[in-house]
Amino acid sequence: MKEQAEKAFQEMMDISTDLDKAVLFRGNEVLASNFPESVQVYMIEKAHDMASLGDQQSKQAGSSELTQLMVETDRGSVFVVTEPGDEVIGVLAAAKKDSRIGLVFYDMKTCIRDAQETPEEGEVA
Repeated sequence: MKEQAEKAFQEMMDISTDLDKAVLFRGNEVLASNFPESVQVYMIEKAHDMASLGDQQSKQAGSSELTQLMVETDRGSVFVVTEPGDEVIGVLAAAKKDSRIGLVFYDMKTCIRDAQETPEEGEVA
């Protein structure tokens, strides 16, 4: 999965020009990232924290499980997209100010989906 995840991550970063830094993770494992190695685990922890807080608010409001979240600051935005399961897989990304929100979420979800795909028989990952 690691090789496929790195490929999916690189495609996301190439396509989504609004994204500056990101980390693709499964549980607490870094699958791919362009954050400095010294902060990658910290960024995953923050992604879990943000998703947990958002999920609590979602449940209090009577909504379904949270799978995407955006926090806007005066310098840009932070996006978190997760795919619930036995081991949460997700992406945390820092984006430029005035990012195209829908496209960023789409690119992040595509990255997660592509990272989870297994290559077809005879296909090279």
